[in-house]
Amino acid sequence: MNSNLGWNMSLKGARKWTAAAIIFAIFMSSISGVAHAAEPAVTGIELGYSSLDYNTNTQSLEMLVDDDKVNVTVYASTVGSSQNKNVTAEATWKSSNSSIIKVENGVLTGLGKGTSTISVSYKGFTTSIKASSDFEYDKVTLMQGNIEAPAIIEDIKLGNPLSFSLNGFKGSTPKTITTEALWTSSNTSVATVEEGKVTLVGVGTTTITAKYKGKSDSIKITTSSPYKKIIIGPAPPNELLELEVDAPKYNLHATTENKTGEPTSTVTDVATWTSSNTKVLTVEKGVLTPLAAGKATITVSHLGVTTTLEAVVRTPYQSIKLLPEKEYHMQLQDAQFQITAEVLNINNSIEPITDKAEWSSSDVTIVTVDKGVIKPRSVGTAKITVSHKGVSRSIDITVYPSITKLKAEEDTLDGFKGISGELPKITATTFDGSTVDVTKLTKWTTADGSIADIENNKWVAKKLGQTTLTANVQGVKVDVKAIVHTKPVKLIAEAKDMSIVIGKATALPKVTVVNEDGEEVDVSESVKWKTTSDNIILLEKTMKGLEASSVALTGTYLTKSVSVRIKVEEEIVKLVAEPTNIQLNPGRSKTIKVTGHYKNGKTISVGSKMTWVVGNTAIASVSGSSTVKALNVGLTKLIGTYQGKSIEVFVEVTPKLKSLQLSTKSIVLPVKGTYVTTLKAYYYTGSPVDQTNIAEWSSSKTTVATVTDGRITAVGKGTATIKATFEGRSVSLRVTVK
Repeated sequence: MNSNLGWNMSLKGARKWTAAAIIFAIFMSSISGVAHAAEPAVTGIELGYSSLDYNTNTQSLEMLVDDDKVNVTVYASTVGSSQNKNVTAEATWKSSNSSIIKVENGVLTGLGKGTSTISVSYKGFTTSIKASSDFEYDKVTLMQGNIEAPAIIEDIKLGNPLSFSLNGFKGSTPKTITTEALWTSSNTSVATVEEGKVTLVGVGTTTITAKYKGKSDSIKITTSSPYKKIIIGPAPPNELLELEVDAPKYNLHATTENKTGEPTSTVTDVATWTSSNTKVLTVEKGVLTPLAAGKATITVSHLGVTTTLEAVVRTPYQSIKLLPEKEYHMQLQDAQFQITAEVLNINNSIEPITDKAEWSSSDVTIVTVDKGVIKPRSVGTAKITVSHKGVSRSIDITVYPSITKLKAEEDTLDGFKGISGELPKITATTFDGSTVDVTKLTKWTTADGSIADIENNKWVAKKLGQTTLTANVQGVKVDVKAIVHTKPVKLIAEAKDMSIVIGKATALPKVTVVNEDGEEVDVSESVKWKTTSDNIILLEKTMKGLEASSVALTGTYLTKSVSVRIKVEEEIVKLVAEPTNIQLNPGRSKTIKVTGHYKNGKTISVGSKMTWVVGNTAIASVSGSSTVKALNVGLTKLIGTYQGKSIEVFVEVTPKLKSLQLSTKSIVLPVKGTYVTTLKAYYYTGSPVDQTNIAEWSSSKTTVATVTDGRITAVGKGTATIKATFEGRSVSLRVTVK
């Protein structure tokens, strides 16, 4: 390659585009007649490339590192076709030295100096071509003026000019490539560089690098400040500058102290000034403008030296006060009204500022304000803000439309002596039929303040009785009944645990209140129920489960509350109890196993959820776990219910056996002789009972004697033992047959 390389490469690039266009046209022509028949067999492959990329002397494709890529196309010849098919994308490409030349879908990229064999395979056929890559220049060198730049430049002062050029060498011939190279700085806070011109911006070390087509050269630069320090003046007391909001601008100046001992220099106008909080104060060429109360740090920098000054901006006032102080509610047809503002200064003096403060409305379509004068313009809420020398305050103004009717969220309020409660929400109907909350616009009165009165926007129960509270908005009224009850002591729910079926409405739990005078009253209609679960809907008098779950309900009446656990379940279609007949002695217990059967065939144990009713509570009792306890001898029936389904269990309580006794202990019989013995059972609860016909009888040797219900029959000579068994106990007698 020679000095005309750049021009040749440009010509080469243009011709490549032409060659590529021709190849593309050939390729499109080759596919224009493709039919949907089976693909013909491949008979061979060959490579296509631009003649500009091929050196006939070296018989290789040639390229430069970081230059234009070389495109190689592979064509396949097929049976029965005179046109070759472009299979570049389908072929398999490989470079024998991928660190020198990389190949991807026929695109060759030079990475280093050397040669590589590029091979391509398609449908069993393989071909290859030699390719070489080289750098455009053997080396590139940074130049400072007409001499080669040093590897390191130390202690260069900020503010000094610095620039480099870049020469590329092919052999010993240099060529300036400064503008074509890529220039970078490793630390842009120290220096930046553009086309060799270096701008020193801070103290420190950086490396300036110039790169061109795979070759690079760099130089390490260490910068320093020409100054020892920079000083802000005039110096404030205690190193803290104190200003007031809206005070006149304050002037600072900056001077530098030189390292060489030369006189100081004023750099106020050329230094860089910044404020850490421009909302509090701004600074430009040393001129400070205080804007709002707060703190800020003033920083000044120049040629590597920096210093700071803490500043605080104070307001001359402690606070601002509005009359009215809180939100204000009015109707659209109301006349304008005046808000007044005053401030308390640092000397504890009050100063009116209504006329000189800055007033603003967040929405002038709703409310306008001028020196505190409020004018309603349309329905809605707007925030009125007053500001004065760093202090501000706001008040919300709500404008309501004209109304035709009022409605109270609750028509009855319940309480007891001494209690206070929230007044009900009041909604109004407007001219167009829509509703609006006018609670904060409402004025309340009471018919009998000795029973219930209005205090601080709440109603207060005074003594037992009933009165009427009236809500009034611009002459439109609605009445609410207020009832003062006896003080409640406790709420009792009819059931602490309930089961409801998914999708079926079930009555809300019944609740009784116990008052301090001992009276018990059903207050189910007055209890307010709530829950945090979305698996159940609470209606006025009923509840409906939506999804299987356990839900907690809380009922409130006056100041008391009660909780009920609700099990939301699938519907149970059948209950099965085991056993259905129970026999027990007094004091003994037995658990009834109850199984619920769902519609889908699944089962669940519901013994602990059953509600039991005992026919005769003197005979037996049932605990919450469906455990029956025998109390006294007798018969009774248990009825268990769950989800409206019922089952019956019969309970027999029998006396506890103390002992058994036969009428004799031994007998002697002739062969074929008989004897009738009786069995008496002795109980802890009373007189003996004849259990002869109920007991189980047996003979130890039936060839000597047999027994049936106490009748003994001698069969053959010998001895035998006759045994009677009853309720787990046994007693016997000896029979001798002669």
